[in-house]
Amino acid sequence: MTLVKATSNEAAEQGTIGAAEDPVQETVRSLLESRFRLTNHNERRRFERHPFPYLIRLVPVGENDCTPSGEPIVVVGKQLSEQGLDFYHSQPIPFRRAIASLQTRSGQWLSFLVELTWCRFTEHGWYDNGGRFLQVVEFEYTTCD
Repeated sequence: MTLVKATSNEAAEQGTIGAAEDPVQETVRSLLESRFRLTNHNERRRFERHPFPYLIRLVPVGENDCTPSGEPIVVVGKQLSEQGLDFYHSQPIPFRRAIASLQTRSGQWLSFLVELTWCRFTEHGWYDNGGRFLQVVEFEYTTCD
C-alpha cells in the first residue's frame, strides 16, 4: 500500500471556491453518476444521500493523515453523499481516520481521506458507522499474491 498524493481541500473549507469546484464533491459526484442516474429534487438535508450497497476498502492512516498505519478492512456500504458516507461492519472500528476507496462502475478506484465521526450498534449484531470526507487522495492499493 502506498499513498501517492493528497488533493488539498483547504480552499473549499475556507469558502474561497464554489461548491462546484470542491474536489471532494466533484469526485463523489462522478462516482455517484457512474452508479446512478442522479436527479435534482429537494431534500431537507444539505447533501442528498444515495444508496451505496457496495464494498468499500478502509485503510487506517497515521497522525500525518498520509501514511497507512494498519491493515485494510472491507466494509459494506450503506449510503453516500457529497459530504460523507455510512457503512456496516461486523466489528467495532478502532481508528478515526482512514483512506476509503470506492469503486466506480467502470472499475476505477476513487479514494478519500475520511474522518469517522459516529458508530451505532445495530439490533442485528453489526455496527453502523459514518463519517465525512476530508479530501480526495490518490492511493494505490496493492495486495500480496
